[in-house]
Amino acid sequence: MLNLPKKVYFKNGSASVALRELSEVYHLKRALLVSNPRLYRNGTVSSIGGQLRKQGIRTAEFFSISAVPSFADLRSGLPKLSEFQPDVIVGIGGGGAMSAAKALWLLYENPDLDLAAAAEAPARIHTGVKAKQVLVATSFGSGAQNSPFCVLKNDSGETCVIKSFELLPEISVTDARFAESLSPAQIKACGLATLSQSIRGFAGDSCCEYTQGLLREAVSAVLSNLKAAEGGCPVALEKLHNAAALAGAAYGNVMDTVDFTAPFYPFTTEKAMHRERIDMLAQDLNLSGVQTLWEACEALF
Repeated sequence: MLNLPKKVYFKNGSASVALRELSEVYHLKRALLVSNPRLYRNGTVSSIGGQLRKQGIRTAEFFSISAVPSFADLRSGLPKLSEFQPDVIVGIGGGGAMSAAKALWLLYENPDLDLAAAAEAPARIHTGVKAKQVLVATSFGSGAQNSPFCVLKNDSGETCVIKSFELLPEISVTDARFAESLSPAQIKACGLATLSQSIRGFAGDSCCEYTQGLLREAVSAVLSNLKAAEGGCPVALEKLHNAAALAGAAYGNVMDTVDFTAPFYPFTTEKAMHRERIDMLAQDLNLSGVQTLWEACEALF
């Protein structure tokens, strides 16, 4: 079984089409917009909020989150959740903002939930009774709009990863127009994160024909387009944005957890691991072997 969001939008300009569904198809009335301070300041959140309000949907915003949202960040958002009672939670941003939106959704649907316990026993959680979730990706390092992972910091400052297919949104949006404000350095970091996680996912024992195809396309897109995207090519940028979405769609089906703090691939200890599967990937990419793939990866640094 391949677990994906119910609806996946992936094209420049697709965000406006996807957001129209909230009123025209789902008849929703109150949207909580979850993002980060930068996207709030640069107008991305207000642009999306403006479209929703034109559709007759009331909006509220929560953007007091760290790069990796903490349990404390989330607790500060609970009063607004309780007061506003949204029927849709819209996560806008990169992996951090989307993780915050997923976690707030969990806490809204499961008021007595302990997030640390949920990471250990995710089978106990449920979503979709009080509200829908929509995730709009504005960068492309994590593919979180299509993945079942929620990456947080617990009260001890340690990374806490919740994995549950209950965290897949009703609608995911991959619209590369939101990534146009990324700097070359941010584009490079996002691309290398996508490349690294995709290769690790392909090497995993749980990777099947379906997820191999998604991850192979993601790796190929990064290798072919990262340098051009850093140089300002909008077509290459869109391909990278889509590559992360493809990878995110595969991650939850092949990985038990994610670690975006791991060094970019390949680092020394990985060169001796999963060599047969990485050689298969290299051949699928029309490369002569593992060494050639490693050299292609390292050339992007």
